[in-house]
Amino acid sequence: MRRASSAKPLVLTATVLVALAAAGCVKDNTSAVTGTPKDAAFVGYSDPATKMTTCGNCHIDRQRDWQATKHASAWTDLQASGHATASCDVCHTTNGATNLGADTAGYFAVSGTAKQYYEDVQCESCHGPGAAHISAPDETQPQASIHADTASANGCGTCHTGTHEPFVDQWRQSLHGSVEPAANGNAACAGCHSGQGALARFDTKVNYIELNSTTWEPIVCAVCHDPHGSSNPHQLRYPISTPDLTTNLCMQCHYRRANPDPTSSRGAHSPQGPMLLGEAGWIPPNFQYASAEQASTHGTEANPNLCVTCHMEFYDVTDKATGSFVLHSVGHLFRAIPCTDSTGAPVFSDSCADTQRRFNACATGGCHATGAQALADRQVLIGRLQGEINVLWIDANHNGVLDPFPTDSGLLAIVMATTPGDFSTTGAGANTITVGEGAWFNCDLIQRGDGSFGVHNPIYAEALLLGSTQAVRAQYTYLPPAPPAEATFEEARARTVGLRP
Repeated sequence: MRRASSAKPLVLTATVLVALAAAGCVKDNTSAVTGTPKDAAFVGYSDPATKMTTCGNCHIDRQRDWQATKHASAWTDLQASGHATASCDVCHTTNGATNLGADTAGYFAVSGTAKQYYEDVQCESCHGPGAAHISAPDETQPQASIHADTASANGCGTCHTGTHEPFVDQWRQSLHGSVEPAANGNAACAGCHSGQGALARFDTKVNYIELNSTTWEPIVCAVCHDPHGSSNPHQLRYPISTPDLTTNLCMQCHYRRANPDPTSSRGAHSPQGPMLLGEAGWIPPNFQYASAEQASTHGTEANPNLCVTCHMEFYDVTDKATGSFVLHSVGHLFRAIPCTDSTGAPVFSDSCADTQRRFNACATGGCHATGAQALADRQVLIGRLQGEINVLWIDANHNGVLDPFPTDSGLLAIVMATTPGDFSTTGAGANTITVGEGAWFNCDLIQRGDGSFGVHNPIYAEALLLGSTQAVRAQYTYLPPAPPAEATFEEARARTVGLRP
């Protein structure tokens, strides 16, 4: 049994309803329910036929936006599905089971023709009983919760869970579902690492139960989806198909430190958007990456859904022996090539071999014929890029820091030992990015910072590495000559127009 609201239910008396009507705010069609009174605390629809909520008579903009969402047709869609049962009613009607009201209220408190007033997922499904707010608007502000959890007593997680709707189940396992320990409490990180900070950026008018809490919420459902509705599919706050850092939803956060910063010795930090679009990294002198001449890559019109194509695959998992339904996976692990369990369901893990990963999402954009082909292409790409990184830097002690030769090896380790000022905050690298620093940034960007090992933009990643090697050899003439097998910058340029030597 869910907890009951601490507020006492308020009956809408005739006097109150007359006063509201006189104020020109609410027109409550209670007269249509003859002999079957509505619930005392939940007000529901004022006109079920037009889907006008009682709340919407005052909150006109919210009513308009909500009416275009799937929540507004939740009841009729359920009836049309052919598998409606009484157990579905809790999530397809307005009641107290998904908010701080009593779980027996609303749809479950009335009978007969009164039930139509509580069909669909209306305002009170998230905000709780509205009668008290109607009679005393200033004293009562029913706020919804943004907290999401599979065991949550209110909010999105009470319905969007289970084998058919595992949105919160998968999200909870993802990196979006937890607060990064290193960022927690740091005000500079709040805009992308806390639900409150991200919502403050996305919606300046938003208000909710956890707004002023000092405990950070993770990147919850309401950060990406506007509960009241939006002009974008799936009630997303921003579009997913725009190749632009300022308007693409994912790139609102996945764009930080994509280029080297003279004031920081750190490498890339969340640069996925710029990498996908071919804007990340240190640009070597005379770099002539022919992006416009590419036939296709992950950040072009050949992949209109950009990040979502690979990172949010929807598919049904079926039992391999019987073919029976197991799970409808909804892509909210946000893993492009997730590890899978024995049934084929995705799991959030990085401890599996490539052969235990699912690559099928890579075959949906028209670039790879099959998931198996995508796996093979990835292995070839990583092998080639790792070889090109090794020319510049081998992190022998695996500490993520460029150490001078002989601790580390490669061209940059030699430069660090010979010209250390180029990597110093007081030397040549104090106010500018030296060739050595820029080349190291590109190695770190592709090997660690971007998280895809070049897959987000393979042609561009290779061009950055080979251009960096060319620049390092030109700048530091004391380096040993290039062996005959070492790729040249000209070969990188050739690859950008589709040639494969």
